[in-house]
Amino acid sequence: MPEVEKELLLKSGTSSGVWTLFTDSASNVKGSGLGIVLKPPIGSTIRQSKKTSRLTNNESEYEAMIAGLELAKSLGEEVIEAKYDSLLMVNQVNKSFKVRKDRMQRYLDKLQVTLHRIKEWTLNHAPREQNGKADALANFGSSVEEDEISPGTIVQLSRSVIEEGHAEINSTSLTRDWRNKFIEYLKNGKLPLDPKESRALQTKAAQFTLDEDGALYRRTFDRPLTVCLGPGDTDYVLREVHEGTCGNHSGVESLIHKIIRAGYYWDSMEKDTKEFV
Repeated sequence: MPEVEKELLLKSGTSSGVWTLFTDSASNVKGSGLGIVLKPPIGSTIRQSKKTSRLTNNESEYEAMIAGLELAKSLGEEVIEAKYDSLLMVNQVNKSFKVRKDRMQRYLDKLQVTLHRIKEWTLNHAPREQNGKADALANFGSSVEEDEISPGTIVQLSRSVIEEGHAEINSTSLTRDWRNKFIEYLKNGKLPLDPKESRALQTKAAQFTLDEDGALYRRTFDRPLTVCLGPGDTDYVLREVHEGTCGNHSGVESLIHKIIRAGYYWDSMEKDTKEFV
């Protein structure tokens, strides 16, 4: 599809929403790191930091591109606006620059196959100052030693996408943001097709409200509004309230009350707090 038609389609509002993808990479003596920031039309941003074997700067840029696009595709998203701070990569993908090395051509071929699986996409250059979060994740991934990576860490170990037997992107640990259904209903009146789910959502939605920026809050009987947290923020709040500025270690019920008093809420709070304690 010509670039002009892609731009018009994305701006026409015919799609369900545009997901914005930022990626970056970093390389040092310890290896290479990939940073991925995927922003949905509404709800929480998804962030990933990946560790790979040591690659050249250009190779790691392609690795980050492909990993980000495959992550978006694995979540079922089909309208993606991808932004990269590597002008060389953008021009090679858009065929303004030629690829001279065989290995880089393999990366470009792999990327073209990935893009072909996405219904609508645009690829644009973004200045480095607009890509700070992906850059930080990439640097973090590159600085971690492989023996420090475990199932509990936020950095994932990844193999090269062009090597035989490479590891596929693992999205099984990603959690869809519980807030999205409430935001979509309160903002656009969107309800599930199932009548039972629809009634349940309408009943629960009475406890929530949106602010001017579209952030979700939960009403309480005897306290101010509480901020509704997404999956990426809950662990920090649990640790801060349990071990940090809010006092001594707490039991489950006490910790839940402290979190609410601090002004936070999420749907699986009781379960997560019990597991944490």
